[in-house]
Amino acid sequence: MIYIVHGEDLAKSRNLILNQQKKLGIESRNELDISNLSPEDLFSHVHSSGLFGENQLLVLNISKAGRTNLEPFLEKLKKIPENIILIILSDKILTTSNIFIKNASKLEAKVILNEKTPLSNTFRFVDAVFYKQRDKSYRELSKLTRDQTEPFEIFSMLLWGLRNLAQAKFDNQKFFKGRDFIKNKVYAQSKLFSTESIKKLYKTLSDMDRDVKTGGIDHDLLIPLAVEKVLNS
Repeated sequence: MIYIVHGEDLAKSRNLILNQQKKLGIESRNELDISNLSPEDLFSHVHSSGLFGENQLLVLNISKAGRTNLEPFLEKLKKIPENIILIILSDKILTTSNIFIKNASKLEAKVILNEKTPLSNTFRFVDAVFYKQRDKSYRELSKLTRDQTEPFEIFSMLLWGLRNLAQAKFDNQKFFKGRDFIKNKVYAQSKLFSTESIKKLYKTLSDMDRDVKTGGIDHDLLIPLAVEKVLNS
């Protein structure tokens, strides 16, 4: 049996392998890395394991395959012994052009995708900042950082939050057409800011946007500086 397990949630993929090993009652597994393996080596491992007919678990890690020609490896995996359980593992999402994915049906392989669930939420972060919740703001920012959210994307959401705040504070008619739960939330936030502080924030964030694009501010410092400007306004 062949499984193709891929996706960025490597921990989940590894747990799946461990659970499969326990389910089959296999004491140990053989881990192979395609980056230091030849097609002949793979064939040897697949066909020499389990001389007494017991189930054997092989894990073929293709995460570092790069531009390796996988066609010869595919050929060696056709007609593997019935007692061999082979898991083709990748810590990245394999596209439909990947040779193992394209030939999954020929290999009679089961494909399992384990995508990483994002921990962060930019709307939750923006809400915390404009509610002036310092600890929560930085907790949410750390989640965005772990999920590798681009600073410019985060900054654009802060500008979005500031625009909503200004519309609520200055009674912009367009704001009244928004959804009630958004309006109520932003109205509550607007009470924490004076009209003068909002005007200053517009000027400050506009200057920061210019400076980061011209090299005046390191892009890694952009968001912490912007958050502090809002929290202290």
